[in-house]
Amino acid sequence: MAAILVAVSYGLLLMFVDQFLFVAPYLVFYVPPTGFGILTLDMLLSTLTGIVLVVSLRQVWSGRSKGSASTGILGIVAALIAGACPCYYLVPLLAIVGGVGGVLGAIGILLKAYQLEVKTGSVGLLLIVSWALERSARMSCRLEQGSPTKAT
Repeated sequence: MAAILVAVSYGLLLMFVDQFLFVAPYLVFYVPPTGFGILTLDMLLSTLTGIVLVVSLRQVWSGRSKGSASTGILGIVAALIAGACPCYYLVPLLAIVGGVGGVLGAIGILLKAYQLEVKTGSVGLLLIVSWALERSARMSCRLEQGSPTKAT
C-alpha cells in the first residue's frame, strides 16, 4: 500500500509539472499527441520510485544484515536522486535565488530540452537498484534458511 501511495503521489506531481494535469480553473488531464512518450516515462518512473523506496525502507528497518541495510540505504538515495530530476526543482530555486537566476534559468532550459534522456537515465538507475535490492533480499533469505534453529 505504501508503494502505491508513493507512486500515485509522485505520478500526480510529475503529471502536474509536465503540464499533463491542470488544476485551475478546473481539474483537467490532457496529453498532447507528442507527449505520450514522456507520460509513459513518468508513469514508469513513479512506479519504480515507489517500489524501490518502500523496499529499501523495509530492508533498512529489518536490519538483518549490514549488507542488506547498506543496499537499502543505496536504494533510498537512488530513488530520491532519480525521482528528484533537476528539471523540477529549478523553478522554485529560481524564485528564491534572484541573483543567479539567469544562469539557473539557462540550466533549467537545457535540462528541460534533455528531459527525455534524463528520465530514461533515471528509469535505468531505478532498474539497476531494484535488481540489486532483489539480489540482496534473496541472499538475506538464503542466509536465514541456512542458519541453524534451536529446537524447543
